[in-house]
Amino acid sequence: MARGPSGHLEQLPSGGFRVDVYAGTDPLTGRRLRYRRTVKTEQQARIVLGKLLEQAAAGAPPDSGVTVAELLARYMEVAELEPSTRETYDGYIRRTILPALGSMPLRKLRGPVLDTFYARLCRCADLTCTGRPFTEHRKSPAISIDPDDGRPAWHQAADALRSAIAAGLLSAGDQLPSVRELAAREGVRAAALQHALAVLADEGLITVRQGRRAVVSGQPPRTISQRKRRGETGHDCERAGCLPHQCRPMSARTIRQIHSILSGAFTAAVRWEWIDRSPIGSARLPKARPRSPASPTPTAVAAVIAAAREAQLDLLAVYLWLAAVTGARRGELCGLQWADIDLDAGVIHIAHSYQARGGQKLRKDTKTHQDRHLAIDEVTATMLAERRQRAQEMLASVTVELPVAAYVFTDDPLGRAPWNPDWVTHKVAEVAGRADVSLNVKALRHYTASQLLAGGIDLRNTAARLGHGGGGATTLRHYADPVSEVDRRAAAYLAQLTAPMASGGTAPQPSPKGSPERADNQQPLLIAASWLVNAHRHSRGLVCLRQNLR
Repeated sequence: MARGPSGHLEQLPSGGFRVDVYAGTDPLTGRRLRYRRTVKTEQQARIVLGKLLEQAAAGAPPDSGVTVAELLARYMEVAELEPSTRETYDGYIRRTILPALGSMPLRKLRGPVLDTFYARLCRCADLTCTGRPFTEHRKSPAISIDPDDGRPAWHQAADALRSAIAAGLLSAGDQLPSVRELAAREGVRAAALQHALAVLADEGLITVRQGRRAVVSGQPPRTISQRKRRGETGHDCERAGCLPHQCRPMSARTIRQIHSILSGAFTAAVRWEWIDRSPIGSARLPKARPRSPASPTPTAVAAVIAAAREAQLDLLAVYLWLAAVTGARRGELCGLQWADIDLDAGVIHIAHSYQARGGQKLRKDTKTHQDRHLAIDEVTATMLAERRQRAQEMLASVTVELPVAAYVFTDDPLGRAPWNPDWVTHKVAEVAGRADVSLNVKALRHYTASQLLAGGIDLRNTAARLGHGGGGATTLRHYADPVSEVDRRAAAYLAQLTAPMASGGTAPQPSPKGSPERADNQQPLLIAASWLVNAHRHSRGLVCLRQNLR
């Protein structure tokens, strides 16, 4: 038989009475459920005891001492998130939310606290910053390579870093200097340091992500610490590269993402009856600044494709072309297999996306959990057919057939492992830098949306090609960048419309959608496509492309 709630009275040294009712344990947190109240007289205490016993028997939640850190830990266990989204949320929680709010009880968190929190982030993303100047002390463990030691250099470097972590010189959440900085400072080969970091990552001591500094694994302190401002005994600021702190305001977009994490967690807390109401609604968010246009021109896209070919990155050039004409996401193209392409029908089936997060590599469904069939033109179909034929001929020379499930964009002749999407991002940025063009993979989706809408393609089909839901609202809000040529045509049309009407004439008709102006806008990219298809036949194609682009 289940045991009901029980309670008692306790007289305090001040002469008052404390009422304490025990109602079991919370099945979610394991905490003891207690209803407590302090009153002045014994008569009031007996009345309150009866009310609390009745409240406990009805299952009404008592005042809870659950903290924000406990809530976020429980919320992340049950939240339905994609692997990449979960990793992003974990980073914001670990670096920003827990140090500032982790130890605070849920019931004490109100709108003014969040307003102050967001205001501090707007001023500086470093929560230890109070507006006063201080020095950012960086932790740089000493790595000395003994030539008389029989162990290889990477082994000695890994032992030095491992010892620094074990001794507490490097604590959880600390960033290691970059490989380039360590190599220049310690006189160790970069390859040896990279090998050492890879070994420590396999042991779980550090976390390594491409394009970012390595971080010591584990949970950092959940309270704001001043340890960055104080150097340890024997600390050499010149050797470690310590610099005066410079405030780096957090963007409004990032603060809004942190707000959405807190919103989801507090909504769950209300649903679990840990709190009566969420403080999220009373918080004031910073205003999001208008985003500058991110859509490149056809000439810029063609120049980057030409730069990829010049660097002997033929497959990357095909990747860039396909990203521009399909508007597919980078993971969707990396996860594309030859079985997904019907060259006879001229259709690409986008149903999967490839991700590599936290050492896990998986081919999953798309970001919006919907597949789509994209039509491709004859030029693109010919380009892909030649790529597949080349792969088949290379394998046929060793009497091996190309697997049906082979990936299109891969360095493996059998197509068993696709490109890492992060590698694609860095490689495209590198090629774009060679072409002196500001362009990334994301910008190609902006290019697709902007050029389709500018070319008269309706919003519904444009959104469907990009894989957007909501009737195209996302396409218009985030991807439809203004195109200068369209704006010039709009100005010319308004002038032609207004001038005759002002003089008593009739309004002219707008130019047809297939006018020469629209065709000229795509000319540089078509030149690049023609050259890509015939690149293996014409050795002087790159020279012709350069001349056309000039």
